[in-house]
Amino acid sequence: MAKQVSIEELLKLGSKQWNQLRKDGKVPLDHTGATFPQLFSANADFSGLTLIGSEWEKCDLSKVSFKEADLSNAYFHGGRLQDCDFRGANLEGATFEKLKLLRCDFTGATGLEELEFDDCDMDRVTGLDGEDAPPPPPPPAVGVTSFTREQRAQVMGMAQAAPESDLPPFRPGDAPGTILFRGLKHIANPPPWVLDVPGLRPPLPVRMPPGTSLEHLYREAVKTRMEGRRPVPDMQAVAKAKDVVASGGGDTAVAVMYLREVGEEVVPSEPAIDGLNNDLREAVEVEDTTADVDPRITGALHELKASAEALDLLGELRMKLAAVQLFSALMEAGFMPDNNWEEAVDSAEPSQDLAHIASNGNRAILVDAFKAFAELPDEVRLRRLAYLAEATAHVEAMAGPAAT
Repeated sequence: MAKQVSIEELLKLGSKQWNQLRKDGKVPLDHTGATFPQLFSANADFSGLTLIGSEWEKCDLSKVSFKEADLSNAYFHGGRLQDCDFRGANLEGATFEKLKLLRCDFTGATGLEELEFDDCDMDRVTGLDGEDAPPPPPPPAVGVTSFTREQRAQVMGMAQAAPESDLPPFRPGDAPGTILFRGLKHIANPPPWVLDVPGLRPPLPVRMPPGTSLEHLYREAVKTRMEGRRPVPDMQAVAKAKDVVASGGGDTAVAVMYLREVGEEVVPSEPAIDGLNNDLREAVEVEDTTADVDPRITGALHELKASAEALDLLGELRMKLAAVQLFSALMEAGFMPDNNWEEAVDSAEPSQDLAHIASNGNRAILVDAFKAFAELPDEVRLRRLAYLAEATAHVEAMAGPAAT
């Protein structure tokens, strides 16, 4: 008899591996009382399985077959079920609570009179009352604008009163600036470091902590410019910044960027360029797949037209950015390192591309990197995303259109 696989191991699998194990007789048929937390699966075959009293918490299931499965007293809570097949399933005593059901088929299912739906958003669900699915709304004659507001809302799926899924969508194709904006939208006063990434157009801090350092004055100048006003140079700070650039001190990057913001001429120096190149190289060579790079370093090198060494590091910057962008999109959609997040990666072409860039084709290295990234505080993760996106954009600008 073929060796069977435990439910804990099954939860880590993608649908392809699951279905193959079913064909090989390695999947137990009885999963009474099993729990499936935050399971993401597409095309998996649960047909004919005994799933009595099983719990499905915040799962995102697409084209999953429960045909003729025993789901009596099962509990589905949160998440989304799309194009799932419940035909002939036993649903006596089952509960579907606070989730979205889209184009699911319950034709021939038993126990429907004991099936409970609580606060569910159902769209084109068939088989619950013996009626056929309603036809989709007709397309507009001359674009969506020819509809009434109510018709347009129906066509675009904008049901305002319908509860949203507990799980936000997985959007790995969104730009880093978009992911950053969503991550900061619940923070009343964004942290001052967002002013280091003006190219991402972040939300601006309402209040700034007091200070007289070059870093503080640089951020104040960025904030002033992004608010549509012209920064006024502090002549003592200008003189200090020029001295720092001439000598190549530790604040060279901030000094160059401050002079740039207030419209003062920046005179390159060999110590400044050497120091910036060393800082960039040290930051990129940190043995952490998602370690950030201060974009003021790359911005200063761009301003000083010192691109040679930075361009040599462009590939490493793109790898780091791809990893952080992928992990940020996964966590935003509720995928964590302890569930089958790799199937989520395989579900979309943009995430597959990011995974390939981040791992240079060796996905195994992403597992530990994702675990380490997920343990970081929220603000640190957002800053890494923002800094790497801005720094990479600076170096790509040095290379010109051919680099993008």
